[in-house]
Amino acid sequence: MSVLTGIDTLGVQRFIFASNRLRDIVSASWLVDRATSENGLLGESGAKKVLLAAGGNAILEFADLESARSFTTRYTRHIYDEAPGLEVVVAHHTFEEGGLARALQELAVDLARAKLERLPSTPLLGCSVTQPCAITGLPAVGFDPQNRGVALSRSILALRQGKIRRLARERWQRFLPDGGAEFAFPDEIDEMGRSRGEKSLIGVVHIDGNGVGERIRQWLRECIDDSRSDDTVRAQYTSWSKALHARMTQSLVAIVERVGSAVSAGPRRRIGHIERVSFGLSREASGRALLPLRPILLGGDDLSFICDGRLALDLAAAALRSFQGAVPKLGELSACAGIAIVPSHAPFDRAHEAAVALCHSAKICRQQNDDGGSWMDWHVGSLRPGESIDELRKRQYHQAETINLSCRPYPLGANGNESKTWSWLAETVLGEAEDGLRGPLWSERRSKVKALRELVREGPDAVKEAMEVWRGVTPGLCLPEAISPSGFFVDRRTPLLDALELLDLHLPLDGGVS
Repeated sequence: MSVLTGIDTLGVQRFIFASNRLRDIVSASWLVDRATSENGLLGESGAKKVLLAAGGNAILEFADLESARSFTTRYTRHIYDEAPGLEVVVAHHTFEEGGLARALQELAVDLARAKLERLPSTPLLGCSVTQPCAITGLPAVGFDPQNRGVALSRSILALRQGKIRRLARERWQRFLPDGGAEFAFPDEIDEMGRSRGEKSLIGVVHIDGNGVGERIRQWLRECIDDSRSDDTVRAQYTSWSKALHARMTQSLVAIVERVGSAVSAGPRRRIGHIERVSFGLSREASGRALLPLRPILLGGDDLSFICDGRLALDLAAAALRSFQGAVPKLGELSACAGIAIVPSHAPFDRAHEAAVALCHSAKICRQQNDDGGSWMDWHVGSLRPGESIDELRKRQYHQAETINLSCRPYPLGANGNESKTWSWLAETVLGEAEDGLRGPLWSERRSKVKALRELVREGPDAVKEAMEVWRGVTPGLCLPEAISPSGFFVDRRTPLLDALELLDLHLPLDGGVS
């Protein structure tokens, strides 16, 4: 009788973003990856087969229950010693020959039940210690190796070990252009590409596949109905799980290459062709240019990364396009993206939580519109604690309860001619054509652009009256042809404020839409 062992990590976001230092976040991400990857702890499991190992989840097949339990004992001890604060749930499910598909289906139920029935862990806080951790506020157990005056808790101290930091950095090296000969990923937020004298913004991007869980459940039901053999189920499960991870890995490769190819040559490395939005790159002591991008999470159908706020929307759109495609047994897939563009030293956990909420907002809108493609949603600025995306939009973007001053979320769109999509907003409304907001007519009239931002909030009549007055002085002045003369659609929604907010923020990396 064989045994399936399922592993599900809990509170991944809380664990990774416990610190507000980028180096700590990178180390915590590596520990999560090590806990659920074949190159990490699962490689020492002794299992007959590793069916799934990605995204903080794993499914292993053992010859018997004793082997599974022995591995679990060693595994949880490793987690406790190496990644204090990271919690996992483990469930075992036995099955007879020919019952693998049903066992996989029932294991998901066992894991869900185990998460609900588990006793919350009681952390050993070291109550006799009165010195608090400078990061978490928990009792300290030691001092920062790089700064002996800073007391740290056990969980943060584990992240700052020299070996873990080195391995965490090496994890992402293979994604760098030219193997890292000219470029490197930054370890500090201040190296992300901020411009001196300006308010620095970073983008926290979360991407999640659409309907992947339901596709997997449907595949399992087909396996059971067709009475597929265990060998067939194993082969197909491994095939689609690896293909799914490869598609999201391909998305990460695409955005790193996109940033690297947009950097100018020469001693003064810059990125971007729009003068007021372009910026220079920081450098390592060795001379390598630091890309304004740092991958954080990669696994299954999930990807999270941090970048300079000016690149966030372009890179999110590029990642969505790269992810789209067919996966064996799961069919054509798409994804949604949430982008939180926040001040550079805003709390990471809050920013990532906002990005996840924005991604969920895009998924809901996609379902309501019965659309099978990719969607994206974003917000510039921090959210209030406990405030939902809907509450935020009603507070900031609703005028007289009848007009919505935002069209977010947007479907990705194939090109700039497909109206009411991100491609259309970025290429046509924000375009550099004669009537585009980055075209010659509006680029020379910055005061009028600023005035438009306030006029939009007053409603369509205010925009229409102002345009008539301005055309008396500049006869050719007009809004992009894609927008109606008043700047509003018939359904009382406008993309104008969305575009105006991004005018001095969004940086396309190829001279147009991503």
